[in-house]
Amino acid sequence: MSKAVKIYVVDDDGNGLYGQKVYEYNGDSGYTNKDGFFMLTLEGSDTTIYVNGFTAYDGSVSRLGKKETFTKSGGRP
Repeated sequence: MSKAVKIYVVDDDGNGLYGQKVYEYNGDSGYTNKDGFFMLTLEGSDTTIYVNGFTAYDGSVSRLGKKETFTKSGGRP
């Protein structure tokens, strides 16, 4: 079963960042839109999500919410 997660990439002030690369290991990839969002479809039970080459999340898909927010270096704001 797949799960769609909206990934939001923000700067230090919480503003969405355009053109940030978001991808899942061996899965979907793309770039954030003008509002800082990218919809990622996850297929497995575990995943690793990267933002600009930095590991943003590594763990169970079930622990992810419908919307997750990361910084451009993969951290949590």
